[in-house]
Amino acid sequence: MLNYNFIAPYYHSLSRIIFFNRQHLAHFPILNYLKEGDKVLWIGGGAGKFIPELEKLNIKLEIDYIDFSSEMIKIAEKNKTSNCKINFITSDIFNYQLNKEYDVVMTTFLFDHFKQEKAQELFLKINRVIKNNGIWFYVDFSQNQKGWQKGITSLMLIFFKIVIGLNINQLPKMKSIFEDNFELIHQELFFRKYIESLVWRKKK
Repeated sequence: MLNYNFIAPYYHSLSRIIFFNRQHLAHFPILNYLKEGDKVLWIGGGAGKFIPELEKLNIKLEIDYIDFSSEMIKIAEKNKTSNCKINFITSDIFNYQLNKEYDVVMTTFLFDHFKQEKAQELFLKINRVIKNNGIWFYVDFSQNQKGWQKGITSLMLIFFKIVIGLNINQLPKMKSIFEDNFELIHQELFFRKYIESLVWRKKK
């Protein structure tokens, strides 16, 4: 089972050093698509370093914030908000019962933890709870990698295999699965196109 608890206090700092804060910056496009009263499902938000940016929008949001690391959740809970009602949930998303519909789903560096079959299973589970015309904000490493990008990915997978018990050899291919169900309405690339920030709108 994956375990981020040991690395949780250092994860954000490592990310800033290795990716020059681009992982954090890749979250910002979603700010243009959130609206008053949205119900948001955020999976894999980690230590919650982006929560203060949501607070700055000064709109009311209700967020179910799910992460399987109890230490990540403890850190995230330290972010105080007045306009965002955040339900912090420590759970493996595969075991958690999603029993409501959402206007927005955010998956940030989530799918890169799973083999293709499990990634597709997770997609289907999440897709069922997104409203028609709802938004899926997807941030992860590019699936069209070349040269140095493949090298970094290989090293990263080895590192996380040692540190958290990650058990994959390559990233899942998600683009065609999204295209069957969603329309891509916004795309931004970061860290020399290694990180992609995609806004998908669910087709009716």
